[in-house]
Amino acid sequence: MTSPNPTRPSSPHPTRRSVLTRPRSPVIEHALGIARDWCAGQIIDGAPALGHAVRVALTLGRHLPAVPPELTAAILLHDVLDYRGSDLVDSTIARQCGQRTLTMVWLMYGEHTAMDSYGAAPAMALRRLERLPDLVAAALTADKIVSVGYVLRGAQHTADPAAYWPARRPFLDLVPYLRAFHTATAHRIPTTLAGELDTLVRDAETATT
Repeated sequence: MTSPNPTRPSSPHPTRRSVLTRPRSPVIEHALGIARDWCAGQIIDGAPALGHAVRVALTLGRHLPAVPPELTAAILLHDVLDYRGSDLVDSTIARQCGQRTLTMVWLMYGEHTAMDSYGAAPAMALRRLERLPDLVAAALTADKIVSVGYVLRGAQHTADPAAYWPARRPFLDLVPYLRAFHTATAHRIPTTLAGELDTLVRDAETATT
């Protein structure tokens, strides 16, 4: 049986083009090719890593239809630094997708530093977030919408609610950072995008108190 195509529209008759609908920009085609290769066998949020990246791209596209193709490409590639060395990532992405895409990949990946340092050095983490370009902040918001939504849906469907949250201590510890991220970036991104993350973070705060 053929593997499902994660870039295919969810409806056979979509009302408008998604950011991944064919014909696609060459930079997006190149990014998909790299991501299919390098993300093969990797899992994010309980699903293939490429599927996660596609959901992030589609989420951003719902709120920001005129997404630059280089940003969509960066979203598709933003996790590949976990799977390949930086020299290979730099040379391959710069050659096939351009320097702007590569810069945005590194900016998205670099937000992990703010996330990891927030507990011990919140002021430093917030300074990092404030320096993010607006488009990158929007892409990272879409990434968080997808991931937080996945965790909250799991809580709704678990067979053992009492055990669900205690088993997700890393997520619980991350909730204050998610609120800080939203506060630091909401005024620079589309209102509907910021609102969707705000709702999810509020649900996470309620569920974990």
